[in-house]
Formats: sequence, structure tokens, C-alpha cells
Amino acid sequence: MGNYQASDGSIGSGVQVNHPVAVAFAGRMGAGKSSISSALASDMKWKRASFGEFVRYIAKKRGLEQSREVLQAVGAELEAGDVVAFCQDVLRFAEWGGGESLVIDGIRHVRVLETLRKLIAPVPLLFVYLDAEEETRKSRLLARDRIDAASLAASESHSTEREVISRLPDLADLRLSNKDGSEQEMLRFIEDRLGSTL
Repeated sequence: MGNYQASDGSIGSGVQVNHPVAVAFAGRMGAGKSSISSALASDMKWKRASFGEFVRYIAKKRGLEQSREVLQAVGAELEAGDVVAFCQDVLRFAEWGGGESLVIDGIRHVRVLETLRKLIAPVPLLFVYLDAEEETRKSRLLARDRIDAASLAASESHSTEREVISRLPDLADLRLSNKDGSEQEMLRFIEDRLGSTL
């Protein structure tokens, strides 16, 4: 998928993106959001804003450990406070200046999604929900974060995960799963959607 021509806005399938666009990702832990969003941003040569990276930065700045429990608590605090300021801070952290294409990773709340749509307007936002089969997610999380099934269940019951499971899937413009194919095939679905709707 490295055949993108960012200078003229063309993407791998020959689709032209002649104006700025944002692609935002949500999904359960271990669904592949960071991997897919990073690959898309790299291929398109777009900036990438990550809620997870920003929350880790804030936790580190406060001298807190980087455990999932701490990060979830910090994320919940930031989202529960001034959501507009939270979203603006994430965009600034990515050095997004407005009016340019962007990949956004880690949407976990409906009001964050709604706020981002307003903040980046008139840039259109394609909202992608990623999922993976349960065994795939568990395997990834165990290998990457050493999270076992019991810890995963506890993490997914946290307030930062509830809307990811219950509400965000129904709001997606595009839903993809590892059953849809490889990372490259999922990127192709996304680029096809960009070409057909934006």
C-alpha cells in the first residue's frame, strides 16, 4: 500500500482526494486501530492524532505510571471535563493546523466524535469502526500488553470502553473486521470508501 502519491492527493487505487479529509477510528481493545490508522497516515503522508498517545503524554507529565488502569482513569477524567478543550489538545498535540487531511485514532465516546466533527469542519470526517474476532483480540493483547482474559474483561467494563462496545459501532460510516481480510485489504476498503463518498 505504499504507492500513494500524497502530492496530488491520489491513493493506491487511483482514487483522487482533491480536498482535505479526516478518517477517524474506533474499536475495541486489540482490534487493530493503531496499526491500521498508522499505516493509513504513513501511506497518505497525513498527520495522525491519537487520543491514546495524548493520554499517555498527560499521564507521563503528571508522573503517573503507564498502566491501562491509570490511562483509562486519566482518559475518563479528560473526557468528562471540557471535551472541546480535550479534543483541541489532541489535535494540537498532532500539530494539525486545520484545513489539512488527518487520521484520528482512538475515538471512545460519542460526544468526542461529535465534537471532532464540529472542530474540524468543513473538513469531512469518515468514521471507521474496527473489530476483530475475540480470539484474535485476546491473542494480540496478551502478546502486546500481557493482558489476560480476566484483565481484559475488567478493562472493557471501564467507562472509557462502554460506548466503544455499545454505541459507536452503530455510528460508523464503515465497519471492518479482521474477517474482511488483511491490513492491506482493510486499507483498500477505506480508500475505496474515501473515493466513493468524499
